[in-house]
Amino acid sequence: MSKILVTGHLGFVGRHVCRKLGDSGYSFIGVDLRDDEGTDIRRLEPKDLEGIDYVIHLAAQAKVQLSIDKPLFTNSHNIMGTLNLLWCAKEAGVKRFIYSSSSSVYGDQATLPLTEDMTPNPMSPYGTQKLTGEYYCKQFSKLYGLETVSLRYFNIYGEGMPTDSPYSACIARFLDFKEKNKSLPIYGGKQTRDFTYVGDVVFAILSAMYSKRVGKGEIINIGGGHNYSIDEIAKTISDDFEHLPQKKGEPQDTLADISKAKRLLSWKPQTNLLKFLKEYVK
Repeated sequence: MSKILVTGHLGFVGRHVCRKLGDSGYSFIGVDLRDDEGTDIRRLEPKDLEGIDYVIHLAAQAKVQLSIDKPLFTNSHNIMGTLNLLWCAKEAGVKRFIYSSSSSVYGDQATLPLTEDMTPNPMSPYGTQKLTGEYYCKQFSKLYGLETVSLRYFNIYGEGMPTDSPYSACIARFLDFKEKNKSLPIYGGKQTRDFTYVGDVVFAILSAMYSKRVGKGEIINIGGGHNYSIDEIAKTISDDFEHLPQKKGEPQDTLADISKAKRLLSWKPQTNLLKFLKEYVK
């Protein structure tokens, strides 16, 4: 049985990944950016990864606004942490490294849907940091023979999403305000986003672990393949809302082309966002 290292195991997506691994009988260990025992991915050494077959790298300082306010801090975790982990994986003989990237690397683009061969246009330090991680993954595959694959996630949502989640912030916050009988704050509203159910993301990660079609630094969109306006999402949850100015550093529209995921990972999303929200609100 393969042994797996999951970074960011205490986070929203990480908890779902670890639960699935445990239910499926996998042997795994988890580390975070910095946990209660003092583990720091920036200071891991190759010996810490000995015996590991696969690395699922989820850990990140993932808030766009935080990266704008504190670019040096987020850079240290998101770039240096990833680079150190790649080096340790290479030195320890890890089979494959699955990197969690983000749709934020696209920024604003002239056309939709967003395809992996588009020229990146990140609008925040976070997007730039995630893009740099992709480049490092591809270089480690080419230079050192470490199998890598980068998954670009589009706004992950699902059970247990925290209200400050960088992936599903508007959905989680809307649901939190609805539960507290408060007016929903809509920043902008006309912008559209592609959302991906967390269970579908877990399936994509496991597919990336074992697919024989990847391992050379491929970049693959993991999205719902459909976008919704923030206004539409808010109105699905509540009829009590207020509009506020749109935040800076974020694109106007996102929509994933998922044909590459279908081809290389035999993956496609299974959960519809609006149907999920209606059931969740009930």
